[in-house]
Amino acid sequence: MASSPTPRDARTLLTTWANDQDGWVRAIVGEAVLSRTELTAAVVERVTESFLVEKQLAEGELLDAPELGETDTDDVESHALRLVSLRDCHGINALSKDQAIEFNPRLTILFGENAAGKTGYVRVLKRVANVRSAEEIIPDIHRATARPQPQAVLAYSVDDEEQPALEWTGETGVPPLTRLSVFDTPAVALHLDENLTYVYTPPDLALFRYVHSAIEAVRARLEERKAEKEPRQNPFLTAFARDSTVYPRMEQLGPSTDMAEIEQLATLSESERDEIDALKLSIQSLGSETATGRTGPLRSRIAALRALADVVSAASAFDTAALAAATDELEQAQKAQAEAGTSVLGGEDLPAEVRPAWQSFIEAGERYLQTSAVQPTYPQADDACIYCRQPLEQSAVSLLRSYREYASGAAATAVEVAGTKVSKVRAPLLADDVEQAVSTLNALLPGIGDGDEPPAWAAEGHALADAVTAARASFSEEPASPPKIDVQDDLADRVQAALAEAEAAMRAAEGDASTRKARLAEQRGRLATLEARSTLARLLPEVRAYVENAIWASKLQAVLRRFQGLLRSLTEVSKQASNEVLNENFREAFEEECKALRAPTVKLGFPGRRGEAARSKTVSADHSLTKVLSEGEQKVVAIADFLAEASFRGGSAPLVFDDPVTSLDYRRLGEIVSRIVELSEEHQIVVLTHNIWFASELLARFDQNPAGCAFYQVLERDGAKGVIVGGVHPRIDTQGEIKKRIKKAITDAQAASDSQRAEVVERGYEHIRAWCEQVAEKDLLADVARRYQPNIAMQNLERIRLDKLSDAIDAILPIYLRACRYIGGHSQPMETLDIRPTLEQLKDDWQALQDARKGYLD
Repeated sequence: MASSPTPRDARTLLTTWANDQDGWVRAIVGEAVLSRTELTAAVVERVTESFLVEKQLAEGELLDAPELGETDTDDVESHALRLVSLRDCHGINALSKDQAIEFNPRLTILFGENAAGKTGYVRVLKRVANVRSAEEIIPDIHRATARPQPQAVLAYSVDDEEQPALEWTGETGVPPLTRLSVFDTPAVALHLDENLTYVYTPPDLALFRYVHSAIEAVRARLEERKAEKEPRQNPFLTAFARDSTVYPRMEQLGPSTDMAEIEQLATLSESERDEIDALKLSIQSLGSETATGRTGPLRSRIAALRALADVVSAASAFDTAALAAATDELEQAQKAQAEAGTSVLGGEDLPAEVRPAWQSFIEAGERYLQTSAVQPTYPQADDACIYCRQPLEQSAVSLLRSYREYASGAAATAVEVAGTKVSKVRAPLLADDVEQAVSTLNALLPGIGDGDEPPAWAAEGHALADAVTAARASFSEEPASPPKIDVQDDLADRVQAALAEAEAAMRAAEGDASTRKARLAEQRGRLATLEARSTLARLLPEVRAYVENAIWASKLQAVLRRFQGLLRSLTEVSKQASNEVLNENFREAFEEECKALRAPTVKLGFPGRRGEAARSKTVSADHSLTKVLSEGEQKVVAIADFLAEASFRGGSAPLVFDDPVTSLDYRRLGEIVSRIVELSEEHQIVVLTHNIWFASELLARFDQNPAGCAFYQVLERDGAKGVIVGGVHPRIDTQGEIKKRIKKAITDAQAASDSQRAEVVERGYEHIRAWCEQVAEKDLLADVARRYQPNIAMQNLERIRLDKLSDAIDAILPIYLRACRYIGGHSQPMETLDIRPTLEQLKDDWQALQDARKGYLD
């Protein structure tokens, strides 16, 4: 792994920033540095309470938040973390119970086929470490009837000092095991995703995100508290009259309200309480005699007098004699006009009933001629008729001239003049205001003087109104008889005098009513204020709580406004830390890993926001990595990114690789093996794989140091997965294992019945055949050529003992060939099928093989 950068720099920047902030911020930073993870809801709640105490918005104890120094930032990440064992897994996929993995301090290999159960163990480590690709733990879906809680026991040590075992029950992220780094197939997408940009949080830089999230969480809780206390709607206004002096004070209730003033307003003396009853009685008395009750009759009298004055004026202006003379003159003119029109209207030849219509016809024709453009001398001989445009004969001309003389002659003029005189004389009584005045008199006079002797002018007004009404009615009668209207000579003066008296009385009455009204309004206002103050006294506890909540919310809002600046300053410090840790150190670490793994060249970018550190990876601006790189290249770039990230954890911590070589060719597989072996010198390595070549390559690197590597085979047995079998090689048929099976076969044959013994002996020869192959590979040929190894160990040729090889071959080969004839995997000639080995022969051959091996090795 690349040389580790200085991760303490980011922590130092963060703690230096925190020391310039309030105590509650230092408490958050201190907790984040200690836990190395997101702050829990309980911690955020405690910090929120401490914030309120610190800002004097609540009572309680402040969190202990001393200034953070070097000792505060020095945590277990600088110490070596090692896994010791993982055992007693329960409720985790289909893993078998009572299995145990004893981890080697340097390298542990878990080898097994696909679906053998390796992933179940990896998922436990991922959940405990809280890596980004951690999955949900589920039980055996084919067997579990209920969902048990996942359980496991994980032992670990810090600086070679074993810690109390973790009895894990499904928790996510258990310090200090959060320092584990896990690389598996899902992690590839995180370290090399299709969108090119992904979030990267080295341990120290992740602290900024934890602190940012915690501050946001505190702010969210404070906003909730403010919403709970902040008044939404004034509940008191409906309890107070709008015209009281208390209402405006209640309307303005809020954080700026002076409660001392409100409390003083709510305090009523005994005399003020007695005043309330006295005011109620006074208001009742004043309200019973209203201004309308006294001024109403005066208003009616004044209106009647004014109407009577108008009628008197009209009646005085009406001349009965003049009307009689004008009417007589009109009748005489109409009579003369009728006599003048006898000849014109056809004399006795025209019936009397149609004469009026004929006369109207002639007059209408004259009016038409007056408005037409004709000569004044029309009609003359040879003129055309202005109606039908036909030539006029002499008789027609004579007739038209007589019609015109009748319609516009002296008789007609006399009638018009007489009619105008009649209209002029009638005009005073026919005016609209006279009609309105008569209507007003008829409406008001009956009520004048109710309860008292009516004035004389009232009776005269009745009579005059009737006379005027009768006169107006007579004007529409034919023939009209001149009406007679008598008006007393002094009536007009008496009406004016009565009117002046009534108006003076009205002014006096209105002045008295205004004074009474003002007094009534004053007392009502005083009563409303006293009653409002009494109500305020009753509601004072609620009003006080309302104002206190408003003040509290206002103060909290004032400090909440500072959060934006606080978070902005945190982001700036985070960017500074990112520049120092990422831009200067991560790039170098990543490039070294790419070089070691022969990864393709990619470009790094470092966007950052909200207290986070982020990196992006590109090959070109127009193409994503997945479109340009092969699957194997993508894998090694992701591993390089993973290892560079792990280098920032500080100290030594386990690295877990789950099938890291899929899609890799042999050359890159060898490079990965070399890198893992190199990493195991400083870090504990756990490798899970189904690739036998990969496992063998790793094991081969520890041939000279077998204590530095532990090998386990992960099997599936009877439907249970994750069965752990210890060994030293992916092949479990080592000489020692085969020897055990041969001894067991001999023992079983001795105890078997005669009919079963031959079958057990034949199985023994199967193991003898495998043992011979192991001896030939490892002992006789000194591991020059080994199965699953790509190269020939030429340096081992000198270890072959040529002087004893021939004797060993002579002793071993016949027994090997005999074993091949006995086992079922080889076809046999017919004549040998009935030849079956005996127990004594098995014993003899087994002893001969051991003697031959011993003789070769001695």
